[in-house]
Amino acid sequence: MHTPISTPKISTKQGFNLSVISLAVAGVVFASSAVAAIDTKGEKKATTERITVTANRKENLDTDLAMSVDSVNADELALDNGQHLAESLNSLSGVLINQLQGSQGHNAAIRMPINYGGYYLYLQDNIPLQSPAFFNHNALWWSSFNSNVARLEVLKGAGTALYGSGSVAATVNILSQDNSKEPQTSVALNGGQHGYGKIGFSHSQAINDKNSLRVSGSVLKNDGWREHTGSKRSEITVRHEYQINDNQQLVSSFIASDLEQEMAASLLEDDFNIDRTVSGLSDAVLNTAPKRDSKYLRMSTQWTNHIDNRVYVSVIPFYRHRTNNYTATWNDNIPKVESSVDTLGLLALVGLDHQDGAETTFGVDVELTEGDQLSYQPITITTSGWGSDTFEQGERFYDDTTQYLGISPYIQHKRQLTDNLDLTAGLRYDYANYEFDNDFGIIGDIGHGAQSLADREDSFNHLSPKTSLNYHLTDNSNVYLRYANSFRIPTAGSLYHLKNSDSNTAIGGVSPEVSDTFEVGYKVNFESVTFDVAVYTMNVDDAIVNAYDDSGVRYQANAGEVTHKGVEFATDWQVNPSFSLSLSYTKAKHQFDEFVVDAGRVDQNGVSKAKDYSGNDMKMAPDYIANLRLRYSPSFIEGFSSMLEFQSIGDYWMDDENSREFSGYSVANLKFRYQFDEHLSFNARIRNLTDKDYAQQAEISYGKAKFAPGAPRTVYLSMNYQW
Repeated sequence: MHTPISTPKISTKQGFNLSVISLAVAGVVFASSAVAAIDTKGEKKATTERITVTANRKENLDTDLAMSVDSVNADELALDNGQHLAESLNSLSGVLINQLQGSQGHNAAIRMPINYGGYYLYLQDNIPLQSPAFFNHNALWWSSFNSNVARLEVLKGAGTALYGSGSVAATVNILSQDNSKEPQTSVALNGGQHGYGKIGFSHSQAINDKNSLRVSGSVLKNDGWREHTGSKRSEITVRHEYQINDNQQLVSSFIASDLEQEMAASLLEDDFNIDRTVSGLSDAVLNTAPKRDSKYLRMSTQWTNHIDNRVYVSVIPFYRHRTNNYTATWNDNIPKVESSVDTLGLLALVGLDHQDGAETTFGVDVELTEGDQLSYQPITITTSGWGSDTFEQGERFYDDTTQYLGISPYIQHKRQLTDNLDLTAGLRYDYANYEFDNDFGIIGDIGHGAQSLADREDSFNHLSPKTSLNYHLTDNSNVYLRYANSFRIPTAGSLYHLKNSDSNTAIGGVSPEVSDTFEVGYKVNFESVTFDVAVYTMNVDDAIVNAYDDSGVRYQANAGEVTHKGVEFATDWQVNPSFSLSLSYTKAKHQFDEFVVDAGRVDQNGVSKAKDYSGNDMKMAPDYIANLRLRYSPSFIEGFSSMLEFQSIGDYWMDDENSREFSGYSVANLKFRYQFDEHLSFNARIRNLTDKDYAQQAEISYGKAKFAPGAPRTVYLSMNYQW
């Protein structure tokens, strides 16, 4: 038996104290940085340089950028040795990635509430992992994180002019390892509780003076700590680098993966309190063996050319294919969904360095995507409660093909206004066209509150201005002011898979969301300390939200305005050669400005069904997100390093009505790494060190409180041999 989860509201005073403590620590660290930056002779020491490539596909010092960009480097990734990207990404300020069901899936909360929407642009080596027209919140599982990764970068807030739909709240970039010139081979063996095991390998070498190759791969198996949450995943990546001459290079990559995982569901409160290891699915559903199968393949080539050190050219053609077949265990009728998406794309840009020091970048992104989508009922199910209905085995809910064309030219210009002040201005135009072909065979009402549309064509366009001012206080510090407009287009599903047969206004789907981000920030890099702080406001118009028809079936609609406000700060402090700490903290408020659900609708007695949530907090929007990492590398044990990590998530409302509050959670993790010699290393990790019972996520859905249980204490061991 487990103690029922408590959901007391954290008082304003408690929340204030948490902020004060974190700010006090940051202040101490920052004060120490000023001391650390000056040696005993009063001379300035060398600074720590932080490099990023996500902003414009070229290496930049972070203090040269008027935006908030955080990263996880190779050393931290080696110590984390995570089985999921969340174990490293959650160390960054304002970043929360939830590893769903303890498996490979995830959702995110980066300058947003915890959500499944297309507010994030996921990249690998600057190439999108998916099409915005077929966004999937699990996109990071299509990266090569398990076989080839060198660094993780997160650009928070709306992206630069180089990025369009989806780059609203953050851009996440998985960067691969470069090829080595000398032969290099590594084999990694990983094991853990609950049947976890992974074998990884990598080999890289120069073929000749101009060519080099890296081949990496992995095979992973996990039985899962909950019932019916096992998974299998295999991947392979091939990277070829060809140095044409001193100025030109071709980098070609091939990524392929195959994922199979069992599926579970969030738990109702009684089940959660009794046994958190159960699947949350009925025996009838389990008899259908609900699972997810996803295959992924991407091929790309990047040609870069530096002409006279004045002109930089980058052209990236790519092909991408993915399938995603699953059982929607979060829907009461548990439908099957099958989809296949193919993309041809081109990312082309030219960068010009002017003689007066100004820089101009212009380019175009082109994407042609075709997606096939099918949903049907695997077994006969009669649902209960609000909107009860009977779904017959074999019923189809949609069966269609959508072609998507996206064309996006952009320009960005950076100019030095004074010796210390830079201005950057950008403009991006996005055109999106959908051609929908319905293979369902029936047009109109198909039951269950759903509607099947005739073949149609829809298009959207948006012009996104972006501008910023960056003031260099010193060679290693800056303050900046930034404005960025962004948007996200509706997916093919939200456009054409309508859930409300009574609403004529829903035909043709929803309009794009438009956001305006205002941000001010400060960064400083010293030899032993770095410190970043950013304060932001993001206003979203025509927010895409969930609404419900008379039978209780959910559909999507544009409704009102929402505002996201917050302060983020992060610091890394090398206290002495043996001890260092990192602290990241975000305090945020996510509210509805104008938000009325079911406006104009009445019940059978003529009483309005409208619900006004204006002024309410958004559901699943943590009051704060905090991560503290304490690292210790004793001098008396050469090659040994350790980390004690604390992750804490603040309270939040479980529904938009703000009727019930979840109290958040705090967990601790312990990690060790021992580099025995130049060839052999060992890792050990203990997640949830105190074996705490907690919910990773909580919400009220269809009138029922549901909880996603967090993993119990779990031990992992690994060995890596390199030669």
